[in-house]
Amino acid sequence: MIYGVAIVLMLICSGYTSPLYPHYIGVDSSIFLTIAKGMVNGKMPYVDLFDHKGPVFFSMEALGYFLGGRTGVFLFQCVLFCIDLFFIDRIARLFRSDFLTATAAFASLFFTLFQYGDLTEEFSTPLILSAMYFELKFLKSDKALHEPGFSFFYGIILGLLAFIRLNNAVIHCMLIFCIVLVLAGRKQYRNLVQNIHFGILGLAAVAIPVCLYYYMHGALYDMLYGTFLHNLGYTKNSSHISMLSNPLKYLLLFMPGICSLSVFLYKWKKEGGRVYVSLFFTTVLTYGLLVYTNAFRHYFMLGVPLFSAAAAVIGGETSLISALRPMKDRFLRKGKSKPYASYIVSSLLTAVTICYMAVSAFSVWEPVYWTYLSDRAFSEYSQIQTGVSIIPEEERGSVIAYNVQAGFYYHADILPCYRYFALQKWMTTERLNVSSIFMDYIKTSHPLWVITYAGESDEELLNILRGNYTPVFSDDQYLIYRYQAQKN
Repeated sequence: MIYGVAIVLMLICSGYTSPLYPHYIGVDSSIFLTIAKGMVNGKMPYVDLFDHKGPVFFSMEALGYFLGGRTGVFLFQCVLFCIDLFFIDRIARLFRSDFLTATAAFASLFFTLFQYGDLTEEFSTPLILSAMYFELKFLKSDKALHEPGFSFFYGIILGLLAFIRLNNAVIHCMLIFCIVLVLAGRKQYRNLVQNIHFGILGLAAVAIPVCLYYYMHGALYDMLYGTFLHNLGYTKNSSHISMLSNPLKYLLLFMPGICSLSVFLYKWKKEGGRVYVSLFFTTVLTYGLLVYTNAFRHYFMLGVPLFSAAAAVIGGETSLISALRPMKDRFLRKGKSKPYASYIVSSLLTAVTICYMAVSAFSVWEPVYWTYLSDRAFSEYSQIQTGVSIIPEEERGSVIAYNVQAGFYYHADILPCYRYFALQKWMTTERLNVSSIFMDYIKTSHPLWVITYAGESDEELLNILRGNYTPVFSDDQYLIYRYQAQKN
């Protein structure tokens, strides 16, 4: 029953892949879908089509695309979401809590923060939750030794997360560190060394095949650069959060973290226990890192597993009714006096859950409006189809766009002919001047078709186009140029 409801929610909320919204597409999702389509058609990520996400993520995306295009990716997302719910149930049972409470907390944040789906954080969540369950199970137990076999599993999870997006491994790494501290504190050095060895083996079980595959295809450096090195420049160029610019937005984004910290601190003070200490400092680190990133909403999905754990930890007290009833009894002078801390943290968690449910429900309005009420999504698709209809089928392998979103390629059903195929200005970092490299490519390789936005003002590009290309189509959105060698 619960998994059926989960699929219905995904169908409604995952705007960028759901069959309900066939022409609604996002910036990042269109890049990923384009790369997935390229992989299915024999192109190599990073070499033929570039983006700064990891090869495991692109492989997962390509698997979904292979199974059924955009809808195949959606079905893959449904499987991942069901895995999320399975481990949410396991974590709730670990703390003898109500599954529905933890699930409601998880789903409310998940569908608000995943920004219509198909992003690395969403694909990472099942991995984080699966490892988190076993890590919390050990930290909650009184076991003196940690089974090395689990560390092998942790190593695999770390490898997968690193080759999806390294930032997504923060919770996993912090909980591993807490286990290391526990073993070191108990002077279980032999067991600690065994676990480190098995963890390295698990990491190698992912890293070696991935690196070997790209090495055999002559693309090892390209993959490592796209997955890790490029992100150093991207992070350096990030505009860090200025909370005063939009305090209500940032209050909403950070409130689940504040709530989680309150729950873990309350349980730590009330009961002690290394599991609550570990969760508290993991939350501090996770949200501390989010302070120093771009304020993209989907980045805050990293805190969703922690908020779900907080809901599981607080147990039956997460119900707003159960939180208010003792306060009513105290007001009416019924029963014994009880501490207010549990009422406060459980009410806060419930309030955040309800707030995020409301935001999530409101967010669904956009793809519904674009698809069924205004027809904007289909109009955008039709406009692109009209433009590219002038490109002969045999020449569609030589089409490239400048600073245009990848949704153009998706709607046009065209695979770009150049690795830096979208948003070249945005992709540029101190390490890699993508715009300059693109200009050199246009000058020397002369792709047959070049597309720009109608208002493009880059003089270097326009001079190249004036010298070698003829405009053959224009509307209020796009200009399409055809290469004409005789213009030289």
